[in-house]
Amino acid sequence: MVQTFRRLPLLSQNILLGLMTMAIGMPIYTVPNILFGERPGMSLATFLDDMVPFAPWTILGYALVYVFIFLPVFTIRHRPIFVRMIMGFLLCSFIALPFFIFMPVRMPRPGIPTQESLFYWGVAFNYVLDKPVNCFPSLHVANAVFATVCCIKLSPRVGLWGIIGSLFIAISTATLRQHFIADVVAGAAIAITSYFLVVHGSIKKYLLTEPAEALIFPPRTALWVFYLYLIFLGICAVLFFAGLRFPPVLPTN
Repeated sequence: MVQTFRRLPLLSQNILLGLMTMAIGMPIYTVPNILFGERPGMSLATFLDDMVPFAPWTILGYALVYVFIFLPVFTIRHRPIFVRMIMGFLLCSFIALPFFIFMPVRMPRPGIPTQESLFYWGVAFNYVLDKPVNCFPSLHVANAVFATVCCIKLSPRVGLWGIIGSLFIAISTATLRQHFIADVVAGAAIAITSYFLVVHGSIKKYLLTEPAEALIFPPRTALWVFYLYLIFLGICAVLFFAGLRFPPVLPTN
């Protein structure tokens, strides 16, 4: 099996390793979300949170993270750096886990008045899958910011795309009533901390001896994140127009 893996193109290896990393990392979020989804939690609301409008259309940003975390997969071709990236990605989740268990934060959510609008339907879909807990810190933001900072020094062009995408994702977590602003800030903080603890030194080391171009795929390869995003949105649109609907989504406190 190892030999078969090594015979694969490097990008295919990256994709498989990325999927394996997700398979390890996702339960760190989903298991506490299921186990503790009904328990009470504290609020971190401030006057700034009260000023943020509810904007269903920003589900487009929230959905982006499910493919956006593959940005380093389509960017980093240098295996030691890539392995460090995997370690840092998992570190973000492990840092967040004690907060999910011992410092439960719960986000009040609005009800969804209709599922006949594609954007409202998308929000309802998200609310059904993801209970309003595991808020602090925001792993949604942590994963997006971490993916971005892993690419900035290696490929400024990809890093710029990453900054735009991660900003959209971070804003959407607040406008969809998924996270408080404090959750967003904490998520960005653990991402940057994990990067500097695990990844930055490796990138700095190899850039001293090799040009950045030798460590990455051509920047256009990162456009696969956008293509996957369009495919994901297309699947959701098919489900919506095929008539998939969810039980009424009522307000939660």
